[in-house]
Parts: sequence; C-alpha cells; structure tokens
Amino acid sequence: MNNKSNWKRMLIACIVAVQCTALGSMAFAQTGFAAVNGDLSQYNQQSSNSNAESNSTDPARTDTNNTSITNGNSSSVDPTQGLEGSASELPNPDEANKTTTPTSKSIDTSIYGNDVLVIVANSNIMVQNNVEFKAPEPITIKNGVSFVSLRTLVDRFGFKLTYDQKTKESIITSGNRELRYKIGTNTYRVNGEATKMSGTSYLQKNTFMVPLTSALQAFQMPYKFDNATKRIIVQMSAAPVAKFSIGPKDILATQTEVKVKDESFHPRGLKIVDYEWSGLETYYAEPGSHTVTLRVLDEKGVWSEPYSVSINVLPANLPPVAHFTTDKDTYKMGEIITYTDLSTDDEGIEKVEWNNNKKAFFEPGQYTVTLRVTDKHGFANEMSKTITITNETLYTFEEFNQLFTGIGEVYIFKGSSIVDMKQIQPKLTHLQRTLYRTNSPESVKQDGILYKDKIAGGTRILLHHMNATSKNMKLYIIAKNISDENATVRVEHAGTAGPSTNPQQTGKMAAVRYFQSYRENGTMSEQVLKPNESTLLLPSLSDRALKPNEVYTSYADFYGDDNLQYQIVALDASKNIWKELPYLSELDPDGTHIRGTFNNADRAFTVSELIGDKASRLVFADNKTDTYIQGWDTMNGDSRINAGNYGVLYRVTLERVAPNTLISFNARGGTYSGAILVNGQTVELPTKGLLNNSNEAGVVYRTGDREEKVEMWFTPAAGSSMPVNLLFAPLPKKHS
Repeated sequence: MNNKSNWKRMLIACIVAVQCTALGSMAFAQTGFAAVNGDLSQYNQQSSNSNAESNSTDPARTDTNNTSITNGNSSSVDPTQGLEGSASELPNPDEANKTTTPTSKSIDTSIYGNDVLVIVANSNIMVQNNVEFKAPEPITIKNGVSFVSLRTLVDRFGFKLTYDQKTKESIITSGNRELRYKIGTNTYRVNGEATKMSGTSYLQKNTFMVPLTSALQAFQMPYKFDNATKRIIVQMSAAPVAKFSIGPKDILATQTEVKVKDESFHPRGLKIVDYEWSGLETYYAEPGSHTVTLRVLDEKGVWSEPYSVSINVLPANLPPVAHFTTDKDTYKMGEIITYTDLSTDDEGIEKVEWNNNKKAFFEPGQYTVTLRVTDKHGFANEMSKTITITNETLYTFEEFNQLFTGIGEVYIFKGSSIVDMKQIQPKLTHLQRTLYRTNSPESVKQDGILYKDKIAGGTRILLHHMNATSKNMKLYIIAKNISDENATVRVEHAGTAGPSTNPQQTGKMAAVRYFQSYRENGTMSEQVLKPNESTLLLPSLSDRALKPNEVYTSYADFYGDDNLQYQIVALDASKNIWKELPYLSELDPDGTHIRGTFNNADRAFTVSELIGDKASRLVFADNKTDTYIQGWDTMNGDSRINAGNYGVLYRVTLERVAPNTLISFNARGGTYSGAILVNGQTVELPTKGLLNNSNEAGVVYRTGDREEKVEMWFTPAAGSSMPVNLLFAPLPKKHS
C-alpha cells in the first residue's frame, strides 16, 4: 500500500513538472516573439530569454555598442567562418539544411501567397514555398533586437555571397546592389554608402548574426509580422525597376541627339529581357516639354511600373558668326598687323581660336588667317582672310620683337651675343636681414623638424619642400619666445604658393605674391609672445595638406624684437602639431639642396652711369661679380654656401636709363619662371610658360622719350635655375 501511494505521488509530481515545463516554454516563446516584434512594432517583453545576453525589458532599445563575440575574437576568425554553410562546412547549404519531414502539414506557405519565406520567431526554422530549412542558430534576442544568420537569409534569397579577405567583409550581390557586412559593426554598406542597423553584428558559434529587420530592409524584401502565429512573412517575388537618365543637359529642337542611359535593374538579380519606351525621340522636332516613359520586362514575364522623365526641349540654336577685320590687306615685312574680332552670337561666344594670326610676317607672300568661334552649345563657325606681304622691309625680326613684344612676353634673339655686351658693375651695399633657408631635405620622407635656429631682428624665411611620403603632410612655421620677457613677432611681407606638383610654378607664384604684399600698406600680422610661448606663423600655410609629390613654396619677412626660435616642421596631416612637436626628431639634410642661416640677405645694387644707350647687362648670382652669401647649418654646425643666392632680395636702383631703352630678362643657367618688381609693378617672368633657354628673353620695361630712373626688386625663384641677366639695349627707331 505504501509502495502504491509512493508511485501515485511520483506520477502526480511528473505530471505537474511536465505542465510547468510547458508553461515555461510558452512564456519563453512569447518572449522570443516579442523580441522579434521589437524590430517591427512596440511590443512589451514580459520575461527574460535564456538565449539573450541582456535582461532589458525595452524592446525598442538598439544594441549599438555590443561587440562581444561567441567562440573567439573576430580578428582571429578564419575568413570562411562567420559564413556558416561555407564550402568547407556545407558543400550544399540547401540540401544540408532541408528537412525530410513533410512540412505542408506544419506550415502551409501558400496561404500567404506565391513565392514566400516564413520565418518562425525564436526558432531556427524557415519555410520557403512549403519546404522547411533549419538555420545553424535560432533567431536570438540581444538587448531587445532579434538577430538571424546572415548566410541562411542569403541562401534563401538566392543571392551571391563572397568574402573580402582584405577588408574582412561579407559581400552580398543582388542585381545592381552590393551589400557589405562586417562583424562587430552596427552598419552595413550599400554600394559604398553606410546605413545604420538596429544592432551590432556578431559571431555566434561560428555563425554570422545580423539584425533581422535591418537585413530584410537591406535586401529590399517586403515583410510583415503575423502576430497570431508569431511568424515573419517575407515576400520573395519582386517586379523589375525601370529607371533611366537623359542627356545632354541642353537639348535643342532638330539639333541635339538625345542620349539615354539605362539604369533599370531587378531587385532579385533577374535578367531584364524587354524595354517598352514611349515619348522618346532621337531628335525632337518641336521645342517644349516632353515626357519619356519606360517599362521593362523580366525573364519571368513580370513588367515593371512605368518610370517617366520630363525634359524641356529648347528652340533650335542660332550658331555663332565668325568675323574679323585687319587694318589693311597689304603689309610690309615686319609691319605690325592689327586684328579686330567682330564675331557675334545671341548667347555669347564660349571659345575663340585663331590660326596664323601673327603680329607680323617676315617673308613676302600671301598668308591666310583663320578665326573659329564656338558657342556654349558646341556649334562653331569660322572665317578666313588672306593678306599680302610685300618685298619691302619695315622692321627686321629682331627689331620687331624689341619694339612690340608685350611686357612679360618672350621674344627670341641670338643668345651668344650676350657675352659681347658690356657687363655693368653696380655699387654693392649689404642691408641687414638674416635669411633662414629651409630647402633640405627638399623631398620630405617622414615627420620631423626640417630646420630650426634662434634669430633676433629681421628674418626672411625661404621655404621650399615636396611631400615624398605616401600620405598627406602639413608644413608649419613655428616661432617660440626663448627670452625671459614678452616678445613681439611681426609678419611684414609674405608670398605662399602651393600645393602643386609643379615646383617651378610654386616658386614663381610665391615670388609674385611676395612682391604684391609689398604694395599693401602695413604689417600683415603681429603677436606678443610670453616667455616660452610658441605660436604658428602663416597659419594659411598649414590649412591645406600636401598630397604625395606636391610642393609648397613660401617667401616671408618676419621681425622679432627679442630672440625668437623659428622651427619648420613637417607632420602627418592627421596628427596634432602641438601634441607631436616635443617628440619630433631633427631631420638630416639630403646632401644636394641647401638649408641654413645666412646674414646680409638684402643686397642693394646702385648703378649711377648712363645705361641703355648701348647693349649691356647686369648679372645676378654668377658667384663671380655677384658672389654667393655664406652661412651655417645650426642643426649640425656645418658651414654652408647659398648657391644661387635663393632667398636674397636684390634692390636695384638704375639712376640713369637712356630714352627708348628695352630692359629684358634672360636666364643663363637653365629654365626659369619667376617675377620682378619694376617701379612698384609686378612683372611675371614670363607671363605664360617658361624661359626655356639662353636664346629667349622676357620683356621687363621700356623707357619713354626721356631719360628715367628705374627701381627694381628681384629675388631668385625657387625651382628655377641661376644665374640670370638683365639686358639693356637701345630700341630701334620707329618707322611709319
């Protein structure tokens, strides 16, 4: 009897345990459904989930910082891991995951329509068109967000999945869309553009898990949540999408050929097999508004919704009319020709092209000159005219160039004649200015201090460096007060050019802007520095980073009323100069270019004798009549010679220049591109291009019918070759 009673009590206890387990499973399932629905609508979570990592009761909360990974760190995971069902694990994911149990008895997907996928909440079961599949991991709740196996979704949708070993990204390709996912992030990228997810992806038992609803939105899969059955219903079928663009921007009636760019696609990657256009014409006969519509057909026979674009066809364009005149039809050799452009267009001429419109001809015969003009629509028209050159000579080729070449323009002459010219010996006066030249290493290959020195009084910094690294770099000019009292530092004049890959261009434009700063009144900037305080001079120099192989050039005059230390620093553009400066090393010179500190950086040349009445020349930086200044590299203690006198400012005063004198600039050491200041006006040397050799000269100035005093300021341009000459020659007499 006691045994029977014990048996009955045991039986009752088992029944109660089973019922409690069932009730717990129901509560567990409801929690899972609520968590899935947490992505879909506001649904309160009633109990904790043993599979979730959080006990949060707020289903709307998103997990943006969760980067924990089950079974190891993502950085050490094999590339095929995280893509469960990869070739190394499941050669055929569909066959491996397909159940053998008939599924039509459990979930009939046809009640939701054709071609659907049913995902069971808080489960690893998915049913696609009445075929059941199981994911390696069930839908898992983390911080109120439901996560699903990425690979399982991709397999069900039939997309292409690859792995980028370099970026550690899973790549899903669907039609014209490329999606990229990465473990431990809360974003995915669609064709390169990042989109935020409702949670952070992670690895769970070698399975790459992503937020469910974010993934469905990323794949453009329409879905709904069946609250009664706790199922997510995903509509697999989709229509193609018609899309196109039309060009060009301006379409002219009867004249412009219409270009269409097809941008249609299928969200599921199906082929588009047919196009149905309406309103599209290769050339539109009439101006006004026109609507173009497209529908496309996919390989399953489904048509897209129509897509339309409205275009405004402009009236037919009136082409431009090219027309010009010359002051005469017949000219002597060496006689200047005046061309007058009289071309017209109702909307304005965009481009003017001359052919053979020389200022003069130096051989007899007939010459055809052509003018071609183009409007903004690309329509062109041209006109030609023939002029006659007689056997008479008005000016020779050399005489004509001397008389009529524009200021800053280049003319050709016999360069070997220069050695026969009288060499002018100016009176030389040294003016106190310290030159701080930082040009070595010219090609900067790492972060560091390029040059530094302690200088008092007037200082000129010549900076010329190229970024020889593979990253963006910035250059800095830093002044530090190393005295025990307040010190004032002023930027008096400055010219900066770059960044550019052309060192001669930056050398020229820095000189041009440096001379222009002399024409402006007052000091450019002034700062008072406390003892041991540092400041950034010319901050505009550091505003733009140097890309690889780009160059910066700067000429700048400073004045400090007490001892100041100047430092030129090159630093990775992504770093903070003030944090890095105490730890930067001093860079060695490159052994070819010059850096150092040089006294007497301002030179005054005074010429009192009459010049220009016969051919003569004034030489700069030949190290014979005009010697190089000397100094030292304070970073290593070596003496230095400033070859080429780069950074030296020459103040030239010509007391007596004869009437009708041509002053030209001639490069002797190689190519040259720079500037000179003449009577307060900046002249580019040359205006366009380079002085290429010793047979070319750029026009600097012409005196009038009276003797003149001419003042010029000149500094050798960084990136160009020295020495150079100023040439003085009498102008030919003018003929009528």
